[in-house]
Amino acid sequence: MVISADGPDASRVDSFSMRTAEGEILTFTVGTLDVANGGLPAPHLREHLVSGEPILVTFASDEDGYLTALRYVDAP
Repeated sequence: MVISADGPDASRVDSFSMRTAEGEILTFTVGTLDVANGGLPAPHLREHLVSGEPILVTFASDEDGYLTALRYVDAP
């Protein structure tokens, strides 16, 4: 579930946080999102923030543990 979506205006999201089904909070930087094959654009994260509908995120983690979202979709 998306619990925050941050960006300079409503049309951009640069980072977001979500709570996993297990209760863990993860914070992501938004990279270049793969919007092909059903992937969604970053501003759509704000809709999930309001609705509480869950998402599934594909991401990369660097050696320092920073998470970068690469793709996200509506959860089934």
